[in-house]
Amino acid sequence: MGGTGRSESFGQFVARKEAEAARAVLSPFVTEVDRPPADVIPVGTAWTRRMFDGPFYVSASPSNDPGTDLPSTSLVFVRSRDGNTGAADPSSLGGGEADKHLIYEGLSRVAADAVMAGAETVRSGRIVLSVWHPELVALRASLRLPRHPVQIVATLRGLDFRGRLFDTPQLRVVVVTVGACTELMITPVANRPWMTMLTMPTAKDLPYAFRQLRDMGIARISCIGGRTIARQLIDAGLIQDLYLTTSAKDGGEPGTPLSPRLLGEDLVVRKRGTGPDEGVIFEHVRL
Repeated sequence: MGGTGRSESFGQFVARKEAEAARAVLSPFVTEVDRPPADVIPVGTAWTRRMFDGPFYVSASPSNDPGTDLPSTSLVFVRSRDGNTGAADPSSLGGGEADKHLIYEGLSRVAADAVMAGAETVRSGRIVLSVWHPELVALRASLRLPRHPVQIVATLRGLDFRGRLFDTPQLRVVVVTVGACTELMITPVANRPWMTMLTMPTAKDLPYAFRQLRDMGIARISCIGGRTIARQLIDAGLIQDLYLTTSAKDGGEPGTPLSPRLLGEDLVVRKRGTGPDEGVIFEHVRL
């Protein structure tokens, strides 16, 4: 479909990803700080609490006014020990297996209605933003959420629609863009009824887009970047929680640190990795 030339069906792809996650050997985190605000929601099972050394916290929607409601939105980042966040493949920053399977592709998005990324992060649609470890799949099912989150892709340049992400009817995809790009993409989106185009008046109107997403029933979003969309979300005041993993090794693109605005906020959780992931630090910061 769509000229991708793939021989692997979506069902086979999902089964392969789940099997890879199930085979991963994960070392548990150990808690150093755990001081949740009264308004966060704990998420977890006996297995995740054992591996994460406690519950994982998510924020409720920041507004109860139906006329101004926005989704609860978190930002998930991995950075190298020397502070860089830029990398073509985030796993190359060295967050470790536990971070990848338990947090990055797990707890940070297990309760999310949607996962949001920029066009470069989704790599022309070659990745699918979901949870894969069987324990996390079961947790998501227990929360009565669809198997896969809505896939939100933000772009100001248009998209290459040949990737699996855009050619899979089992996935609900929302493209957030601006008017000029809408004209470029209107035909391929129209040919894919599982996709929705959300057009912002200008590139700076992310709050408008997020209100539209909330009206579509998307109450919680996990954003994984890249750095451009992350900076725009931060500047627009749309992020409540930062989930930050710091690697035990140097790397990444030099000169790509997190925004200084994120570093002096309220620390909710700090965990440290063990075993092969010794030296890895996970922090949940409330913005």
